[in-house]
Amino acid sequence: MADNPKTPAPGAEPKGNPFVRWLTVLLGLFFLGLASVIGRDLWYRYQGDIPHNAWMRSVFAWIGSANVDGTGAAVGILMVLVGLWFIVSACKPRPRRHVQVVSPTSSIWVRPVDIARKSTAAVRSELGQTSITSRASRRKLTVNVVDDGSENLAGRLVSALNREVQRLNPTPRVKVNVLPAPPAKEMP
Repeated sequence: MADNPKTPAPGAEPKGNPFVRWLTVLLGLFFLGLASVIGRDLWYRYQGDIPHNAWMRSVFAWIGSANVDGTGAAVGILMVLVGLWFIVSACKPRPRRHVQVVSPTSSIWVRPVDIARKSTAAVRSELGQTSITSRASRRKLTVNVVDDGSENLAGRLVSALNREVQRLNPTPRVKVNVLPAPPAKEMP
């Protein structure tokens, strides 16, 4: 019998939190607190010992005697719309912020900031010490570098950066901006 080892499947892409996650958690905690207060009041009401000690008695009396007018209906409709917005926001696809590193044996995902840091290090190792800034997104990598006077600096750096990002899926588009060297300061 021949052994046929299975290669592991790549892991799932890490995704961001839904937009309304923390707002929904805070709203849920508020409603749990409100349910606790109402539960305490119902306990006092049905125990019969001290029914006038209820915290929410005046609130319930006001709600029970309130007339529904246009303002109340508008507030109710607004609350329904906010609830529907919560549901739609929670069901929307979560933001995709990571980029996959293509690997046959493992599942590796990096953030765009990691790509920018890696590209800054690659350019620094190519040029030595110089002023370098990098900015990356899932689709684009932009590197700003101060001109050191060497020939074909932009082409050399684009080639080096393309080697660094070739294993990313999707492979970002590389752009190198060569900035003029600042004028030398005169010594007094």
